[in-house]
Amino acid sequence: MNILFSEIVLLFHFCIFIFMIISFFLIPLGYYQKWEWVKNKYYRLIHLILMGIIFIETILGFMCPLTILENFLRNDIEINNKITQIIHQIMYWDLPTYQFIILYLLSLLYLIFLWFFFKPDFKK
Repeated sequence: MNILFSEIVLLFHFCIFIFMIISFFLIPLGYYQKWEWVKNKYYRLIHLILMGIIFIETILGFMCPLTILENFLRNDIEINNKITQIIHQIMYWDLPTYQFIILYLLSLLYLIFLWFFFKPDFKK
């Protein structure tokens, strides 16, 4: 049963991962395509806050709570599911922490750039 819950946590975590990555591209593209939803203040705030949390967690040396929960539920059981293995390869990179700090800092700076040049709509 814990394996099932760990898969659900992984899938939820992967959805957040995809949301974060794709939003970096959809925000400027959406402005040029006149997609109103990319200006949504809640969408933009969630994206910015999540990136800030990810950056701060990394600087402080914390592991993502979703990763901790998934590992706890999985309980060191080997991953036999091919889809789970692929998701793990996409999400979990074997890099030194300082490289993640640089990556997340650049991502956060890019998000701040997007915030000023592709402004969210706070009027609605």
